[in-house]
Amino acid sequence: MIKINSLIIFFFSICSYSQPYSINYNEYLELSKKNKFQLIDVRTNDEFNTNRLRNAINIDFYDSLFLKKFKKFNKEDNILLYCRSGRRSLIGAEILVKNGYKKTYDLKGGVISIDKSILDFNPLDN
Repeated sequence: MIKINSLIIFFFSICSYSQPYSINYNEYLELSKKNKFQLIDVRTNDEFNTNRLRNAINIDFYDSLFLKKFKKFNKEDNILLYCRSGRRSLIGAEILVKNGYKKTYDLKGGVISIDKSILDFNPLDN
């Protein structure tokens, strides 16, 4: 009986685990036609100041307060994280999902996978 209960608990723990959605830029464009997104650039401030997606805000993945900075967002918001290559944004998205953010997306391949004409290269006024 203990083995059956353990298997049931294990099965439900696997089924209840959510993962972030990994999407490419074109998929994001399609989804954003119907849904509002929070665009989060998880690169360093220097990387963000070099180029970024329009309307993105910067929350540095390496910041010790990374997760805390997401408290201003509703856990039901559509949140798209991106970085240079997709590694930091995927890990960051997994952190958010584990902390209850339900509609978390990762930009597959990062900004290096996007046509450079889409990126905003205007310097930011700090």
